[in-house]
Amino acid sequence: MKLKRFYNKKVNIVTKEEIAFSGVVTEYFYPEENESGKESIVIDSSSGNPVEFYEEDIKIIYNQDII
Repeated sequence: MKLKRFYNKKVNIVTKEEIAFSGVVTEYFYPEENESGKESIVIDSSSGNPVEFYEEDIKIIYNQDII
């Protein structure tokens, strides 16, 4: 999915559980940086709390800056 391209972008994310989040991607982790060995991003959500997402948990992600 190449989550790195969303770094520093305002995004909307829908998880595979159909839960929606929006916020700015403030961190990107390469697979080798994560204990799980999986790529992930962290967003500062609109609720003000950081939320981490692994690529496999994301159903839809899009850049709000483009819309």
